[in-house]
Amino acid sequence: MEQLKTIGRELAMGSQGGFGQSKEFLDLVKSIGEARSKAEEDRIVLNEIETLKRRIVEPNIPKRKMKEYIIRLLYVEMLGHDASFGYIHAVKMTHDDNLLLKRTGYLAVTLFLNDDHDLIILIVNTIQKDLKSDNYLVVCAALNAVCKLINDETIPAVLPQVVELLAHPKEAVRKKAVMALHRFYLKSPSSVSHIVSNFRKVEEFTSWFGLVQEDLCYFFCLLFTLDCW
Repeated sequence: MEQLKTIGRELAMGSQGGFGQSKEFLDLVKSIGEARSKAEEDRIVLNEIETLKRRIVEPNIPKRKMKEYIIRLLYVEMLGHDASFGYIHAVKMTHDDNLLLKRTGYLAVTLFLNDDHDLIILIVNTIQKDLKSDNYLVVCAALNAVCKLINDETIPAVLPQVVELLAHPKEAVRKKAVMALHRFYLKSPSSVSHIVSNFRKVEEFTSWFGLVQEDLCYFFCLLFTLDCW
């Protein structure tokens, strides 16, 4: 519980970055931290849920406030309560062009949803678009979502783009692409078997994608896991 309260304080401070201070959220985290019993904590959180239910559907909410509301939804769920009424707003935030908002949206949906949730279908198109972004931070955010949310039915929609990202100039992107392929294998081995068959020789391996040495270990781990090397 102490760890959750600490994380909550960090979320509250993080919500200030670039979008102004959130005294209300800081006060919420403070009151949770000072709660003398689980019953008192639950009462505070339930009041917060009712507040968010009212505010999150108000018209013309500034983006900075919606970002804060989504962070507060995360805190509510961290404390063991249901915030599913706000999931759709996190999904919508992944569509935003602002990097900070988009990353907040992706963080939220990867924590809120599982790979068989009904809202996944609303994220696939956004993920496809973001995997093609010129901003590698956007690509990384999309790959994080791929690793957590893509299921065996949606793998074909993103697989070609993930394979292309194995040749991305940024190491962080290449590694996340490998992680995504590993995820695909765990969900649907047949979906990546044709890719692995092309990686039989190290020479082919490196020349195909121009990989640097440190990237090879990630592919080797994948190949050993696939029992294909």
